[in-house]
Amino acid sequence: MRKILLFILAFVGMQVYYSCSSGEKGNVVANAEMNVTIEGMTCAEGCAKTIEKTVAELAGVTYSSVNFDEKKATFKFDETKITEKDILAAIAAINEGQYKVNNVEVKTEKKATEEEPNVNAVEEELVKDTAV
Repeated sequence: MRKILLFILAFVGMQVYYSCSSGEKGNVVANAEMNVTIEGMTCAEGCAKTIEKTVAELAGVTYSSVNFDEKKATFKFDETKITEKDILAAIAAINEGQYKVNNVEVKTEKKATEEEPNVNAVEEELVKDTAV
């Protein structure tokens, strides 16, 4: 009798827990890498560093690197917090549009940071306990 009561309480508890959850399967982090070519830079210490710093300060950007000699830049960011358009707009706003961004390539990798518990396994374990 105690095992049946325990099973019922556990089952009701799980139902309440999952009905009150937001429905999301954990937090999804979308890591993206954007590689671009930037025209209009005239120096490494002024232009390239300004672009690098401006993008690095945007919320969601995790990496910012501008190579003046190659006229290339790489930015890594969390797409759940910022988009590639936001980054491009930030670059365009520097020095009244002096810099032109070309050859935009974006690679995205999505990962779940928290896995949803296996409800069926938990229920099966409770059934085993009550069957004894």
